Amino acid sequence: MKENIEGFLRSLISASKTSRIKELRIIEKTKSVLKARLYFSEDIFVQIYVNVKRPKKSYALVINDTRIFGKDFIFGAWHAHPFKAPLMHDDSVKSKKPVTIEEFVEEAVFILSENLGII
Repeated sequence: MKENIEGFLRSLISASKTSRIKELRIIEKTKSVLKARLYFSEDIFVQIYVNVKRPKKSYALVINDTRIFGKDFIFGAWHAHPFKAPLMHDDSVKSKKPVTIEEFVEEAVFILSENLGII
């Protein structure tokens, strides 16, 4: 089944219902592109970028304008930017596993609460 922006938007809305998310902001939405942010606070958010034509997906946990964790789907494969080394590209078997928006937000919540004690 071909992915579409409306499906990603539904996933974002579902992910935004967690009690930890304060606001969902749609930055850009076209037939093929969706860019949005799920805010925990003004300086802490998950940014989601999807381009269904390319296809490309980028999910990032951002604190003070710096990505601290991320997962990307580029050139037909997933890779991660690990929490402990967000500039690194982790191409391990675990990092190549696809992730949904909801799963990424769950992992972001875990990092913020368990690893950093922020939320």
